[in-house]
Amino acid sequence: MDEVLQAAIATVIPNCYGTVAPANAPTPYVIWQRYGGDSPAYLDNEDPQVETAEVQLRIYSPDILEPKRLIPQLVSALRQHPELTIRPVGNFRDDYDHDMELFYADQDLSVSY
Repeated sequence: MDEVLQAAIATVIPNCYGTVAPANAPTPYVIWQRYGGDSPAYLDNEDPQVETAEVQLRIYSPDILEPKRLIPQLVSALRQHPELTIRPVGNFRDDYDHDMELFYADQDLSVSY
């Protein structure tokens, strides 16, 4: 699932990183990370047919409005993906990171593959 999700995000925002971005990453960029999800149910020691995870997307930019514009576009594009089932969990949040001097918006998703 991780490779498919990474590729899907990168089609909308090419500067895409799992967990952490490199120093001086070009903006806008998105960081995504898993933070939980349902445990797979195993029957007779078989691997699950569907993988699910809770994922957070966070878009950074020096422009106050850019993350707010991009997060709905990214979620909409991901929801159209033929292999991923995406369900937003709540609405997006936005804030400012004083250490990095960047604005951001983040969105939690339930992702199944």
